[in-house]
Amino acid sequence: MPDIRYVIFSDMHLGAENSILTNLAENSYETDTTKASPVMMRLIDCLRDVISKNEGSKKPTLVLNGDLMELALNTTNNASMAFERFMELTMPANAERLFDKDIFFLSGNHDHNMWERSRNYHYIEYLKTLQGGERIRDEIHCTSMFNPEPIAENLLNALVHRYPHLQDVNVNAAYPAHAVLSEDKQKCVVFCHGHYVESMYSLMTNLRSKIFPDRIKPGTFEHLEQENFAWVDFFWSTLGRSGSVGKDIDLIYDKIQDPEQVKIMIHNIAESFTANRKNMVLRWAEREILQEILSFTVGRLAANERNEPDVVLTPDATQGLKAFMEIFVMNQLRHELNGYIPPNISFIFGHTHKPFQQLMNYTGYTTPVKVYNSGGWVVDTMKPQPLHGGSVLLVDEHMDVIVLQMYKEGKHNVTLEELKDVNEKSCDFYQRVNKLIDMKQEPWSSFASIAEQEINLRYKYLAEIAKSNN
Repeated sequence: MPDIRYVIFSDMHLGAENSILTNLAENSYETDTTKASPVMMRLIDCLRDVISKNEGSKKPTLVLNGDLMELALNTTNNASMAFERFMELTMPANAERLFDKDIFFLSGNHDHNMWERSRNYHYIEYLKTLQGGERIRDEIHCTSMFNPEPIAENLLNALVHRYPHLQDVNVNAAYPAHAVLSEDKQKCVVFCHGHYVESMYSLMTNLRSKIFPDRIKPGTFEHLEQENFAWVDFFWSTLGRSGSVGKDIDLIYDKIQDPEQVKIMIHNIAESFTANRKNMVLRWAEREILQEILSFTVGRLAANERNEPDVVLTPDATQGLKAFMEIFVMNQLRHELNGYIPPNISFIFGHTHKPFQQLMNYTGYTTPVKVYNSGGWVVDTMKPQPLHGGSVLLVDEHMDVIVLQMYKEGKHNVTLEELKDVNEKSCDFYQRVNKLIDMKQEPWSSFASIAEQEINLRYKYLAEIAKSNN
């Protein structure tokens, strides 16, 4: 019978006050990461229940698919302690572990700096193996999708190895995608955080193309990352930890969740920059021009993918995902599998915080690709967004994928879902798990009420933060 072989999380944003997997201090939007959040504790209870139904002795592999830790708008120590609470629950000293000792981590945009640290350390270790005068290869920006060279995720390993009973656990970094094949090579699952589906993350490539339109556009993961890694790392993974400036960046990020606050912020910036202009006509003209520029930059930042409430993917992201699959993933598959493209491919990503599963047709693939988005665990807005929510994805040894839809805002009941063609019958994996777990029983039945309570707190606190000035 099919067992759970992989468990995939994304967008946990551990340490962030708007993550329901981060514990809040009592009656405060300040975090208290010395304790696990109520949602995290009940979520792990649910996972323990379903994983316990595995018949084989092999533990599932944990795949942390990006934005695990909130490093863009948070301190490293706070995010680290929140991660430790997760490890204590899933890999305890006094009970059976949920996961295998080998863990995969793929950086997202909010923890991209973790990949930078890991690849830099890996490069230094490589240099130590060379004699003086030997040829030095260049540093890498990406790993192979299949069987990548092991690159230790240093920060997570340092945290894990603080626990004596977890000395055998290894967290390996893969970036930006990791893939696994079924034994018969008919099915392939690709894991990727997915930030490059939004055009703002390839800003340097887009600017270069406008300035030098004759230059060749990147066609591989390596080239895409080479051109954009510094931008992603600076703005999305380090700036928010830059002392008092970082705190203000955090405040700006919270304010852009409210369109009215964005307008006020743009107006105040424009006023402050033009206040000393004595000529009233020039002052008015400069203010209007500056407001237009700010609306195009800060305003567009506010209108990113997760702030579009009515569609699971905006036209920009739909086109970005199409390009990502048809160019970058396709080229990587052809290169690593010697031109072979598996007939059945599942693509699992996160980033948008809006979970969905959909069959999508892409050039070069013989059948529709099964596209899954795992959603996220943060509250991005001050009122319910029905498309926002969090899922845990499960993959069996045959590379079939099913979805534990843990919640959607405004609809907090847990459901088990699968993606299939209308003429296709449910896979054995879905049928088995559907029979083995009862969503009306504990711990599943109480997860919804706990999640709803914590989500409502985030609505309240985000509104307070957005209206504050400090």
